[in-house]
Amino acid sequence: MANSRKKVRLGIVGAGIWGSNHALALHDHPHTDLKLICDLDEVRAKTLADKFGCAWTTSLDSMASSDVQAVTIATPDHLHRDPAIHMLQAGKHVLVEKPLATSIADARAILAAADQAGVKFMVDFHARWHPLFMGAKSYIERGDLGNPVMGYARLSDTIYVPTEMLGWSGRSGPEWFLFPHVMDVVRWLIAREPVEVYAKGHRGVLSGKGIDCFDAIQALFTFEGGASVTFETSWIVPNSYTNVVDNRLSLYGEKGGLELRNEPNLWVFTDRFHTPFASESVTRYGKA
Repeated sequence: MANSRKKVRLGIVGAGIWGSNHALALHDHPHTDLKLICDLDEVRAKTLADKFGCAWTTSLDSMASSDVQAVTIATPDHLHRDPAIHMLQAGKHVLVEKPLATSIADARAILAAADQAGVKFMVDFHARWHPLFMGAKSYIERGDLGNPVMGYARLSDTIYVPTEMLGWSGRSGPEWFLFPHVMDVVRWLIAREPVEVYAKGHRGVLSGKGIDCFDAIQALFTFEGGASVTFETSWIVPNSYTNVVDNRLSLYGEKGGLELRNEPNLWVFTDRFHTPFASESVTRYGKA
């Protein structure tokens, strides 16, 4: 029997690195119809649109007045507010990349526009869909680890990312570009919300290169129920590191624990030692 479900007409704002990933995912999804790509850079917008066989524009007004039903926002971290509000006010459903915003004022303005529009509004925390984290979630949901006690999460990049890959790194930082992923994953895995946080950051290496942002940050979170998790992020890992991304996570509960590393591998130790996910084939970033 043929699937009669109507496809959702979609648009993308931002045709850069992650906007290209949005285009690939939306073009290939059986229930979506990628109609329009918007970017201030005409060449970039046209190039991506031509690749996926859709229309393009450099105008948010054109996107707002189009017949697309939903829009994804994949602009740089500090440029989410205006396109998100514009699309929400036009009655479009919106998915915005993490972080929602890089200031409290921008975040509140976006949320107010979403509430007023009465449409679906979401932030993209795509790490939840990685098989590595989904595998960890299944153990925790079954209660194999017991109540959470302690954890450690690290997500860092080599210095290549802020100095070469991103042209706007001075308007962001590892706390915006990286921290939302691991903070969301931990909240999702243990199903607890933070109640207290203490953090320290370091500046100097990147500012010495003309990039005004943090080099590294460490934060200690206390969650509901008393569990504590240490988070670390850095944008100055030397380029000699084996991978562009350094991602590690450990969680310990009253009955067991687990560890994840970005090779990627998952180790679980409960009543016995498990290695349910150990593969080099799913995710490698930038190095052979």
